[in-house]
Amino acid sequence: MNAADGLRALLLLNIVGSALLAIFYLRQRPISSLAFLGWGLLAVLVPVIGPFLVIAARPGAPRSSSRSSRYRLVKQ
Repeated sequence: MNAADGLRALLLLNIVGSALLAIFYLRQRPISSLAFLGWGLLAVLVPVIGPFLVIAARPGAPRSSSRSSRYRLVKQ
């Protein structure tokens, strides 16, 4: 394998990793199935900028969980 093949492999790995990151991010948001499909297709079909657009747009409302209350400072 020469340097060009290695760089292509790294680029492909980066694109797939970014798309997976966007899909896992979307799974945490309470959005409809149609919205999930639309944002997911954007992340997959626009391989370089799509995942960043999906995460930056923050579709749906944030999920309320006990995780956010763990990080609050408690007055004493």
